[in-house]
Amino acid sequence: MNAPEFAVYVHIPYCISRCPYCDFNTYVGIEDTAPEYVDALLTEARTWTERAAGRPAESIFIGGGTPSLLEPQLFDRLMRGLRETFDLASGAEITMEANPETVDAERLAAYGASGVNRVSFGAQSFAPHILQKLGRAHDADRTKAAVAAARAAGLDNLNLDLIYGTPGESFDDWRRSLDETIALDPEHISAYALTIEEGTAFGAAVAGGTMAAPDDDDMAAKYEYALDALRAAGYDHYEISNWARPGRACRHNLVYWTQGDYAGLGAGAHGHHAGTRSWNQKLPRTYIDNADDPVAGSETLSPAERADEWLVLRARLVGGLDRAEAESRTGRDLGAPIDRLVSAGLVTQNEGVLVPTRRGLLLGSEIALALTA
Repeated sequence: MNAPEFAVYVHIPYCISRCPYCDFNTYVGIEDTAPEYVDALLTEARTWTERAAGRPAESIFIGGGTPSLLEPQLFDRLMRGLRETFDLASGAEITMEANPETVDAERLAAYGASGVNRVSFGAQSFAPHILQKLGRAHDADRTKAAVAAARAAGLDNLNLDLIYGTPGESFDDWRRSLDETIALDPEHISAYALTIEEGTAFGAAVAGGTMAAPDDDDMAAKYEYALDALRAAGYDHYEISNWARPGRACRHNLVYWTQGDYAGLGAGAHGHHAGTRSWNQKLPRTYIDNADDPVAGSETLSPAERADEWLVLRARLVGGLDRAEAESRTGRDLGAPIDRLVSAGLVTQNEGVLVPTRRGLLLGSEIALALTA
């Protein structure tokens, strides 16, 4: 068996403000620590060289937070250090997340010169009142300007993130957001149902009864519209929440979904190596002060747990699940649960490959639960 693919995730924890739905490990007003933080990232990166085992990194994903808050010169130092530490595969995908209000053509060109060849914009919505509800600092015109700036900077692989199901979002609001996104012609589109997380402002509002929870039927209708609109626009649906132009699926996320290995660099970042998952100290100052050994905890999955995890992850991929491979990995006869899934109209089975139906896409967690029970 070939060694699993290897990727690198880099977490940048800085944000201009805290969005009310966000439970990511982000902080406001500590950007003055950025030079120390980059030094710490490069120190931690060197601790991963043995686990990389000479494998080239197929991708680097710089997420957050808001990585585009890093000044280009400091970002370039980060990228040079990563290239000195890790071998990069030829044509490696290097993604940077960016908020529309933080970039212009000059800044994006500088990031491109440092090696970025894919930018993921947090658009979220094109409806003004929904952007306001989500606590976003940009408007629809700023998203359009950011995409135009990226094109002017020579970047030809863009993703737009969208959120649907925000309380107060009408169906027409969602249709407008999706149609405006398609009109911008990004190579990749991610569309996520709003989830209410404990510890967020939205979580407190729903728990306190001052905000309605997202409506399941409303979100299902909006998801189905996305399925139709994006297919009609020529996008391939390759993962439950992700669509891409042919050949432009996110290679980095595919490493996650196929149980590859990845270094997780930064405060609160998670990494994976040979079945062991680890996670770093969450607080940026604690992380900086312990960069040569920032791991806060780890777990090693048993072979059975790892096989079930493979099933759960693979069930998210729209292209299908090979029954023979699934049974080989789990050591179980999956005939009975597969029959139940087919009878329930959640999957079809063709020459041993299980493919989720339209109903199955809406109820993906039920597919995973049935196969791992």
